[in-house]
Amino acid sequence: MVNKLSVRLGVNIDHVATLRQVRGNTTVYPDLVNVMKLAIKGGADQITIHLREDRRHIQEFDVRNITRESTVDVNLEIGATDFMTKVALKYLPDWVCLVPEKRAELTTEGGLDLFKSEHRVRKLISQVQPRGMEVSLFIDPSLRQVEQAALLGADACEFHTGKWVLLKEKRAKAKEWKRLVDAARLCHDLGMRVHAGHGLDVEHVKKIKQLPYLVELNIGHSIICDSVEKGIEKSVKQMKSLL
Repeated sequence: MVNKLSVRLGVNIDHVATLRQVRGNTTVYPDLVNVMKLAIKGGADQITIHLREDRRHIQEFDVRNITRESTVDVNLEIGATDFMTKVALKYLPDWVCLVPEKRAELTTEGGLDLFKSEHRVRKLISQVQPRGMEVSLFIDPSLRQVEQAALLGADACEFHTGKWVLLKEKRAKAKEWKRLVDAARLCHDLGMRVHAGHGLDVEHVKKIKQLPYLVELNIGHSIICDSVEKGIEKSVKQMKSLL
């Protein structure tokens, strides 16, 4: 099944916050709320932010500001912990996406293991869904994980596309694509929405949009990098004009 309806785009603005935080809380720019508004003006259907335990980019005040100011859905990525549950209940994003975290990782390295984290995930879902939030689970395209997601009461599965993106050998890439297709079909059959994300760029979006029953993509790093390239000439001209 090829999707005939347009896929929702969630724009992840974490790495805008990375630029701000790299100087250790000494700058207030770039302004995430302004960037959010520009993304929405460009057509973003959703704003995605990841509040990590180590606070390397998004801060709690960003969660407050984004949820308060956004005119589109807000998707808050968090770990399944008691503290993060309290954050979600305080700021009430439209979506909560549960993701795994390792302190030393540069970016999210893989999907949640819903068997090892069953108790924590079930507990969080039971607390946030009654408050009107929907829950997606960031998982690898494994049929076992999809079945477990349904048993835990998830509203959606967000499939980790990072491995597929990085594979270069044609057979291996085709095999991983089949895993994504099979997982997406099962996800739909079990009554959950099909989301996907991680590592996606313009090249891979052309293919991933063909994923069966795909409703939503969450993309950040490639969009932020592209915006730097497209905007730097204008910014340099502005600074040069002042000299």
